[in-house]
Amino acid sequence: MSAEIWWRLTKPVSRPVPASGPRADPDRNPARVLSAIALASVAAGAINIAAAATVGRGSTQDLAFFSAVASAQLVWGVVTTGQAPRWWLALGAAGNLVVVVIWVVSRTAGLPVGKYAGVTLPVGFPDGLATALEAVIVAGAAALMVCGDGPVRSLAHSPRVAVAAAVVAAALTLAGVLSQADAFGSSPAGSGQNGPGGVTGPYAPGTSGGAPRAAATRVEATEQPSPA
Repeated sequence: MSAEIWWRLTKPVSRPVPASGPRADPDRNPARVLSAIALASVAAGAINIAAAATVGRGSTQDLAFFSAVASAQLVWGVVTTGQAPRWWLALGAAGNLVVVVIWVVSRTAGLPVGKYAGVTLPVGFPDGLATALEAVIVAGAAALMVCGDGPVRSLAHSPRVAVAAAVVAAALTLAGVLSQADAFGSSPAGSGQNGPGGVTGPYAPGTSGGAPRAAATRVEATEQPSPA
């Protein structure tokens, strides 16, 4: 038997990589990121709906702001569960970045205009959670725009990650909505969550019960009779 015949008989047979192998779907990792930010957008929108239903009852400005933000986040998140072209990712990143900037300014220097102009609002759990989710959306959408060229498909290409992200998003949504509705009871003393006269004003992204309290304190101070 010649060496050539022996080599052909003993040469290992190469087998094709199964279609379900790790290299079969190069879009799997982008799909996982897209699933996460899509569900994060839905969760943030739900928290902002709760803010519109609570804080918005006493202010047309707050009602309009939270309703608009919540509607945009819910629509963006639902559409993104299917697929997202680059322009759609850019729209979501830009919109949520604006909301994050508004929240940061309102909690540091105070907004320059509006009902709470010049008032530094306190940081609460629901508004902090919603802002964290919005920051995740901005980071994830920006990463997908930098790394990808075409539209990214979501849930169908990452079912396990989608289910895990849905569970986490549902838990965060429930916690944020219940906290926004003050379902956990009154806040600790000095937190600024209770409004004047004992009326509860739950925290919310963009506003809170702390601002009415501060405004009321200033009004009370100006109404005190001067000493004789």
